[in-house]
Amino acid sequence: MDNIAWLGMYDHPAQHDANDRLWAGIRDRLRDHGLPGVPERLTRGVSTHAIWSHPGLFFGMICTRPWAREHPGLRLLAHPVYADTERAGEHRSLIVVRRDDPARTLSDLSGRVAAINDPGSNTGMALLRDRVAPLAAGDALFGAVIETGAHAASVRAVGAGEADVAAIDEVTFSAIARHDPADAALVRILDTTGPAATPAFVTAAPDAVATLLATVLAQAMADPDLAEARAALFLTGIVPPVADLSERIAAQEARAVTLAAAGQIPALAHDTAFPDTPTGWQNRR
Repeated sequence: MDNIAWLGMYDHPAQHDANDRLWAGIRDRLRDHGLPGVPERLTRGVSTHAIWSHPGLFFGMICTRPWAREHPGLRLLAHPVYADTERAGEHRSLIVVRRDDPARTLSDLSGRVAAINDPGSNTGMALLRDRVAPLAAGDALFGAVIETGAHAASVRAVGAGEADVAAIDEVTFSAIARHDPADAALVRILDTTGPAATPAFVTAAPDAVATLLATVLAQAMADPDLAEARAALFLTGIVPPVADLSERIAAQEARAVTLAAAGQIPALAHDTAFPDTPTGWQNRR
């Protein structure tokens, strides 16, 4: 089975060339070390589930929540650092509403329609869930939740009036603002979520290869010839893997379990259920 490389977490069509150049820089360094099986090019057009489950995932990225919950066997290499985030190796979600929406606080959105990109998403669902939990007062905050399949689609849904609110990964929103300004102009930022670790660079390769990958990744982050590609991806560097990442995510989920058991966050909406969390959060797929 062929190895694959994937950088699809932040790969807007306008960023394809930058990701291709970044991977080429990593690939060529690995080949200089005589490492066999290095993929020639990035894989695209494949679902994240298929990517993260692929036994030949040589180099990739993964959202930290599905890593901890479904793919803990993938070895963490580093967390990327992105421009305009508050703390290195962390990011948050921007809670957006339509530009002309009269809401001034999250409480003003009670009974309205929320859009999520995916029930398993940290930035699109879990961080929003955690942010609205104190406002739920034993009931669902939103009247309904729709699933869009992507952060960009959630922005468009809010802008088109198909939904009233969505939580958008701030790095993704930066790409939308840069490359799809008409979409970004239809929404405004109402609030933000708490922070979370950025999606991790990972590999399914053995430890010795993982060590080399981490070294070469650090070199690519400092390579002046890749500065333009990094800037196009909002990348400013990397930080080491969060040592207690699994425990942090387990604690996040345990808190949701506790609040749900107490009747404080039965769901984002009455007809909404999400994966592997307590009553009101079961898988709706």
